[in-house]
Amino acid sequence: MKNKYHINQEFPFAKNLQCIQRGFTLVEMMVAGVLLMTVTMIIVPAIYWVHCEQKQTEHCQIAIVEVENLMERIVALPFDDVNQPAVDKFALSESTLGQLHDPNLAIEITESGDPPLMKKIQIELGWKDQHGVNVAPVRLTSWVCPKESL
Repeated sequence: MKNKYHINQEFPFAKNLQCIQRGFTLVEMMVAGVLLMTVTMIIVPAIYWVHCEQKQTEHCQIAIVEVENLMERIVALPFDDVNQPAVDKFALSESTLGQLHDPNLAIEITESGDPPLMKKIQIELGWKDQHGVNVAPVRLTSWVCPKESL
């Protein structure tokens, strides 16, 4: 009880202050608004950047899977059938054509030596981003040899 009387003696207007300070002042609301706008201006571009990076990574994964599938199909061919005219017939899948913007597929077969002991298969898949700029292509290289030479 002693403390209660002591506070009232020191601050006799304390009861009235509680009634006056019930809401926010206009200055406090403006400061909160400015802070909210500042945070929003920082967060929105960051979210957009993350979305663009995620989309680019997704396109890269799609291209990697497509190139791997093409390589498996080519390597599964008999050694004598692995030639440029045969691989020129290969095309991208419908899902890849729908997901990559302006894809560009290049498959190149090169033979080594006079009697071809090995063949080098190079597959390159490029595409453009949403702004029409060429993205670094996905490349995969493999070597095949006749089964009887193993």
